[in-house]
Amino acid sequence: MTIRSAAAAALWAALPAVALAQQPPAQYSQVQGNRAGSPTPPPVLTVERTPAPGVTPASAVVRTDPPQAPRILPGLPPPDAQPAPAPQPLPAPKAAPKVVPAAAPVEVPAKPAPVVVETPPLPTITVRVEDCPAPCGPDECAWGRFEWLYWAGSGQGTPPLVTVSPPGTPRAAAGVLGQPTTITQFGGNRRNNDFRDGFRFTGGWWSNGDRTRGVEADFFFLSRSREAAAASSDGSVVLARPYFDAAAAAPAAELVSYPGEVAGSVAAEATSRVIGGGISRLHNLCCDPCGRVDLLLGVRYLHVGDTVSATENVTATGDGARVPAGTAYSVNDRFATSNDFYGGVIGLTGERRKGAFFYGGRASVALGGVVQTTTIDGSTVIGGVAQSGGLLARPANIGTYRTTAFAVVPEFGARVGFQVTGAARVYGAYNFIYLSSVARAGDQIDPAASAFPDRTTDFWLQGVSAGLELRF
Repeated sequence: MTIRSAAAAALWAALPAVALAQQPPAQYSQVQGNRAGSPTPPPVLTVERTPAPGVTPASAVVRTDPPQAPRILPGLPPPDAQPAPAPQPLPAPKAAPKVVPAAAPVEVPAKPAPVVVETPPLPTITVRVEDCPAPCGPDECAWGRFEWLYWAGSGQGTPPLVTVSPPGTPRAAAGVLGQPTTITQFGGNRRNNDFRDGFRFTGGWWSNGDRTRGVEADFFFLSRSREAAAASSDGSVVLARPYFDAAAAAPAAELVSYPGEVAGSVAAEATSRVIGGGISRLHNLCCDPCGRVDLLLGVRYLHVGDTVSATENVTATGDGARVPAGTAYSVNDRFATSNDFYGGVIGLTGERRKGAFFYGGRASVALGGVVQTTTIDGSTVIGGVAQSGGLLARPANIGTYRTTAFAVVPEFGARVGFQVTGAARVYGAYNFIYLSSVARAGDQIDPAASAFPDRTTDFWLQGVSAGLELRF
């Protein structure tokens, strides 16, 4: 059913009430009876409803009495019109959506703040992985070491070279060895056995990628050791140079200062110098990531040189001198030795690393020959005229003497150090070197000056060192 049909049906149902409501009150009352004084009775209106079977009335016919032509009320369909279709019930209006009142917000309790527990900081433990790259030690192919040395060597023995005696000492006993009044001023003991500074330089490289074959060279030197004494007098103090008088077969002394005879000065000096070096081929014997042991084969050089000298400058002040009074003269003696060792060396060198620390050592022995050269020189200058020979260097022993002897040079060193960076290390070390045969200058002095004594002895060096090693 359409909306239009539904509206017509609703209008039909309400029509009686509408028709009655539209009649004027007077006419409506006439239906009930005649109004007094009305000549003609009003027509009676009858409203008939003719409903269709089963259908709500769709039209109404209004009749009058007396009958009149049917009059169709406005808004209604004509009588012969087809009955309107039965009205269909309107669909129930959709129920308005229920408004659910908003629920009151539920207050959710907030999460509790985290509890901060103060705990003491744990100690930091630094674990250093051992710097032990495989297979045979550090990855660098070359290295260099610079060492400061503080070494001492065995001193050289020297005979007494300068003596003094108190004033009033008889001339025959003045400065003579063995006399109770004689005091040795210089000599009579070992000289040049003090500690001295020095430096050593070492460099090497591995010749193959496995670092099992390499070459290493080193050179070291010690500063010159020097001991000296000097004295002078105007004649009030007795100064002398002792010697052995071969003709008298007794000790004697040459006066440098004696009351009434001579006045002068005397100076004596003893020096020593040591240098060395070598080059070796390294062959690895065994190794692991943290250590290695290598065989070294090479050559070794060692030099030990000494000098001993004495010089006097005298002026005769009386007739007792060996020259006329007023005459000046000087006497010079000098003894020098040079020992040069050349030999082949064989030994072992090794190192072990533990974290940032390392320790190592070297032990070797060199076998070869030592060339020993001794030079003895002396002179006397009187009145500007020089003569050969002094007091202890006489024509009988003056000259240069050279000999070659077999010698052995054992060497030992140990060191311990710390890895500062990947390429730099510092270390301290102890070293010992021994030379089995050397000629020392002091040993070549013969108090009788009758011949070249050709004496030999041994020599050693030992001391500590501090170094820096760089790897490339």
